[in-house]
Amino acid sequence: MSKVIALTGGIGSGKTFVASIFQKLAGIPCFCSDLEAKKIMNENDYIKKEIISLLGPESFVNNKLNSQFIRNKIFNSQKKLKLINDLVHKQVRINFKKWLRVQNSKYVLKETAILFEHNYHLDVGLSILVTAPIKTRIERIIKRDNVSRKKIEKIIENQWDDKKKMHLSDYFIENISKVKTIKKVQDLIEVFSVI
Repeated sequence: MSKVIALTGGIGSGKTFVASIFQKLAGIPCFCSDLEAKKIMNENDYIKKEIISLLGPESFVNNKLNSQFIRNKIFNSQKKLKLINDLVHKQVRINFKKWLRVQNSKYVLKETAILFEHNYHLDVGLSILVTAPIKTRIERIIKRDNVSRKKIEKIIENQWDDKKKMHLSDYFIENISKVKTIKKVQDLIEVFSVI
């Protein structure tokens, strides 16, 4: 079975960009936990029912996830955030195990923002922390998601800061300059070629 390397970092740090470099340079497959979570929340009837009972019928509009509404609800309540994370990420883990069984790469990446917050690092062999200054991250998210600075700050508040994660990570990539990030990924590909 493929070795699992976690790719983590706060919102807007550039995890997806780093994963795309691994894919382009070495063909390394990546399981994106956040995308999988959205898919589950949109498609899994049991999860949908649970979300509605926890947050209310406005959680879905025309049978589609009302992300804005859910974001407002869970990032203003630690209890609701934990309940939704526990509910959805339990299924994400099940789907990841199924996905992993059909991979034939020497190693795979598992992209997840909340690796350490929920002890998911216990499921992986190694971890890479992607970092960027808060200001840069906020600018990237505003551009990408068209959400307010206040909402982004609330999300960041609910994630561990990089200093705390750094002590638990095996490797880290400071993602400010694309050229330097690509070089760092190239170096890691060489390191991982012998694992």
